[in-house]
Amino acid sequence: HRSAPKRIDHRRLGHAVRPMKSVSSHPVLTTPFIEVEERPKLVRRRTTTDCLFTELTHSPLHDLAPVATLGLTTRVTHSNSVAVSLDQLGLAFEPQRDSTLILVQGGYTAALVKAAGTAVLCALMYGFHLGNMNPAAPAMRADLGIEAGVENDNAWAFCVSIFCLGALLGCSLVPMVADSIGRRKTILLISTVYLLGSALEAASGVVPRPASPLERSSIGLCLLLAGRAVCGVASGSSTVVVPMYLGEISPPHLRGALGTCFQLTCCTGILLAQIVGLPALLGRSGLWSVYLALGALPAASLLVLHSFLLESPRWLAGRSDAEAIRAQAILAALRGEPLSSLAVVQELDLMQMAAGPIAGGGGDGGGGEGGGGGGD
Repeated sequence: HRSAPKRIDHRRLGHAVRPMKSVSSHPVLTTPFIEVEERPKLVRRRTTTDCLFTELTHSPLHDLAPVATLGLTTRVTHSNSVAVSLDQLGLAFEPQRDSTLILVQGGYTAALVKAAGTAVLCALMYGFHLGNMNPAAPAMRADLGIEAGVENDNAWAFCVSIFCLGALLGCSLVPMVADSIGRRKTILLISTVYLLGSALEAASGVVPRPASPLERSSIGLCLLLAGRAVCGVASGSSTVVVPMYLGEISPPHLRGALGTCFQLTCCTGILLAQIVGLPALLGRSGLWSVYLALGALPAASLLVLHSFLLESPRWLAGRSDAEAIRAQAILAALRGEPLSSLAVVQELDLMQMAAGPIAGGGGDGGGGEGGGGGGD
């Protein structure tokens, strides 16, 4: 037995109800229709590009890109600071008071490219010594008398891995050396160590032939071990000093690009070592000593091009007043600016503040006075 449906008083509802055609004897009602208030129209936010190319066309900086985009070598600085959000980028194109300053910082200079290119030769040597033991290993083991076997395999593994032990020692000691004698002299010292290690490695394949073959293999293995350890010390030192040097000579907006050059050059050295060491080229019996000697070529080139390797102005800025004046001259050459340029003096002041008080006093304002003296 079905009870009769209760009737609904639609007038008591606060909204209208739309009836539909009944399918059976009972009417079917839809969901109540509620009128919604119309939303206010949102004003579209104007992008920075709209402002730059519509309202700011008469600005002298209109043709410069204010955004740090991959491939750009210049940037716009507003009041000695860089915009941190897109909303602030248009400030660089507004009329400025006399107290504000807009700087357009340039890109790569000849002195900067020469100094960085000379320094990354250490990374090339690091990569070469990192990968020069794999391709020619069969020929090297055969000539040194390290045939296949458990004991011989352990000896060869130690010969290869002693490189890492030397690198651990080098990267631990080189910071004190770099702070003591400077970045430039440290890089030249590392190149000399590379030269010595490459000579020891190459000498392991050309040792005089004694009466006993076992004695010859022992001498060659000892020379190879010594060379690998020495090159490891130089390689560990390179991983610390060269990125430090590249960061200290480069302007802030190019520091990331120049910093990646170390890893890129290192990978290039590994690739060259893998290609040249193939058995079809130099990775065969009688020629692998020449293959190992190739690691000395970048070291010799760096020592020849030592005049391009300028001292780090950041290291000089914290030494003394005389060294601060020298740092200003180097910084002006790296930036391609006059010696008395305001940008050079300001950057030198920031370096001196970061380095702390100059030894011997006179740290406050030393960069500014040096800049004024150089300009006179």
